[in-house]
Amino acid sequence: MPKLPELRTSLLLPALLLLNLLLTATAGADVTTATQAMENPTNPLLHMRTSRGDVFLELFPAAAPRNVANFVALANAQVPMFDVTTGTTVSPHYYDGLSVHRVLPYFLIQSGAPRQAGAPVPEYQLDDEINASLLGLDQIKVLDEGGTPHPWLNLQDNEDFQQEILAPLYRRMGITSPEMLETRQTAVLSALRELTLQQAYENQGYRYNTRLPSLQPVRGSIAMAGSGPNTNQAEFFITTVDAPWLAGKSTIIGRVVEGMDIVDRINQSAVMRGNSTTPTANSGTMIFDIRQVNLQ
Repeated sequence: MPKLPELRTSLLLPALLLLNLLLTATAGADVTTATQAMENPTNPLLHMRTSRGDVFLELFPAAAPRNVANFVALANAQVPMFDVTTGTTVSPHYYDGLSVHRVLPYFLIQSGAPRQAGAPVPEYQLDDEINASLLGLDQIKVLDEGGTPHPWLNLQDNEDFQQEILAPLYRRMGITSPEMLETRQTAVLSALRELTLQQAYENQGYRYNTRLPSLQPVRGSIAMAGSGPNTNQAEFFITTVDAPWLAGKSTIIGRVVEGMDIVDRINQSAVMRGNSTTPTANSGTMIFDIRQVNLQ
């Protein structure tokens, strides 16, 4: 009887690891229970399969209609994009095969960035959809009675305060020189004492819609990731903690209804580096695909 070749451990372990990842990705989450956990069963329900498990996302079109429609269209391959490699217009299932490229422990996980330079991406940016007054930002002062900035501003030092609060306030008041500032110190101090978080963010360029039923950024919220006001595109993040400091700056499009344990597991993992496309237990998380599972 011929002798069977010995299995090489170096080859066996990656295969077992991949099998474990695939098995994990198919266990633990269920469409039925996810539907039961939805706030409104007529909202879009999306299934996000990752290399660490399944996550179900309920989106809220009433709160952010354009951003929700965009997210669903990207997932369902309904957004035309230009592919520089082939010189053609394509409509890919945008999120398929992307990685979780940003992990901030005990805060958020983020995905939606192309894995390679030149990969097709949306050629537009969407406005924020936020109702700041509904979130209470019109009632919160930038400074407390002792002159300390509100913690939600996340200001690290005086330079941050100058850049994020004072400079935009000067612009709104039409102050363009040190001499003008000198003559209007009393007016500036008065405006600063009355300045609310909503007004401070509006000075920075954010615009709000009082008709929207916006949601507070809490644990499990799904939000668009932009680089400033009105820069939403395809990247999104999921919070792993309540994050009130994001209120007024991030468009919340939904929440995790099942699989938050998977989000936590991703949040405690690393991210894939370089050209790696193979997730491992210690390297990162891949999104296999995102699909709407309650199509009307």
